[in-house]
Amino acid sequence: MDTIKEVLILGGYGAYVWPAFATWAAVMGWMAVSTLRRLRISEATLDKLQAARGPRRGAGGPDAGQGEAGP
Repeated sequence: MDTIKEVLILGGYGAYVWPAFATWAAVMGWMAVSTLRRLRISEATLDKLQAARGPRRGAGGPDAGQGEAGP
C-alpha cells in the first residue's frame, strides 16, 4: 500500500502533476466532442446543399471526361 501511495505522491510533485493531467484529459475530451459535433453539423449542411442542387449527372453521361469546351 505504501508503494501505491508513493507513486501517487510522485516524490512531492503529485499535487502539480495530477491536476495538470486531469486538465489535459478534460481539454482533450472537450476537443473530441466539439470536433465530432462540428463534423455532424457540416455533414448535415452539405446534405442540405446537395439536396437543393438536385441530382448530378453520373460518370457515364454524354459529356463524361470531355471537360469544358474552349473557343
